[in-house]
Amino acid sequence: MGIETRVVVVSPDSAVTPDQVKSKILATLSEDASTSTSTSTSTSGPSPGVEVKETCFGILVEGEAERVRELVEEVRKLDENGIFSKPRGFPIADPRVCRATRRGGPRPGFHQLELESELLPAVRRALDNLTTKHLTTEQGTKTKR
Repeated sequence: MGIETRVVVVSPDSAVTPDQVKSKILATLSEDASTSTSTSTSTSGPSPGVEVKETCFGILVEGEAERVRELVEEVRKLDENGIFSKPRGFPIADPRVCRATRRGGPRPGFHQLELESELLPAVRRALDNLTTKHLTTEQGTKTKR
């Protein structure tokens, strides 16, 4: 499928921190590697080349596309309506967006991501309301519209 880089953004009102998201991914990768080495002779583990980088708003995850999506779905379980992801246009440490090679300043797209991050609490409330209405409807109670 190819390599994919995803931005995982944690809503500002979430009880989960970017560090916890990163730790969950690293723990999952570690568990997978230990399971793999105990059941096979492979030394590289099931997900060689998965890179995780913590940022102020969340994390960046890069690796084989299917594996990256599995990891993102796993961390979303920590706060289903408060952790979001989207594809990133550039690989981790790409010199075109690296502040060190551009001599400082915000990276391209930072201000857009900052704005999106500020809107996430409203998105969470909407998703929470949809989930509540859906559960209420499934239980046979009528919901107000």
